[in-house]
Amino acid sequence: MSDDASLDEFLGDESGDHAETGASAPSDDGEATTATEPAADIEPATTTYAWSGEGAACDECGETAERRWQQAGGLVCPGCKDWDRA
Repeated sequence: MSDDASLDEFLGDESGDHAETGASAPSDDGEATTATEPAADIEPATTTYAWSGEGAACDECGETAERRWQQAGGLVCPGCKDWDRA
């Protein structure tokens, strides 16, 4: 076995309780077990950028672009992107 620390050792509260984080924790037999926690309050990640090697249509002007950014619910090319807007 390696002397390297497992990332699981850094999860949980100070008491070492992994159940609150939903992280995998080693069981008594050495196998990892996963504590369950409702994910209802976790927001999924939102993409802000898309890349396509063949290019894809800009949702605003229709031009083909390899790189497109989120704007107003669609993916737009660099020319249509409002860079001043947050």
